[in-house]
Amino acid sequence: MASNINPSTINITYPIAGQDNDTQGFRDNFSGIKNNFSVAQSEISALQANSAISITTTTVPVSNSAAGIPGTIAYNSSYLYVCVATNTWVRANLSAW
Repeated sequence: MASNINPSTINITYPIAGQDNDTQGFRDNFSGIKNNFSVAQSEISALQANSAISITTTTVPVSNSAAGIPGTIAYNSSYLYVCVATNTWVRANLSAW
């Protein structure tokens, strides 16, 4: 996903030291910063909402059809459990190697 943040709306050379700077330049920069923060917030929210997997650990499920959200992981000393679909768990045996 390409970002729509536009840094060119911010004048990085403003204000100029030693000069009487017009307040419009400050307002323009603040407006550019505000707009870019708004775009960033929307993009971050979209990334979080549309991520392919969100890994969260939880307690070990009591069965392979226990309540679960895809991407959730649980483990104990014997198994690693992964929720692969809503309320659908698989597990892998753990062993030393």
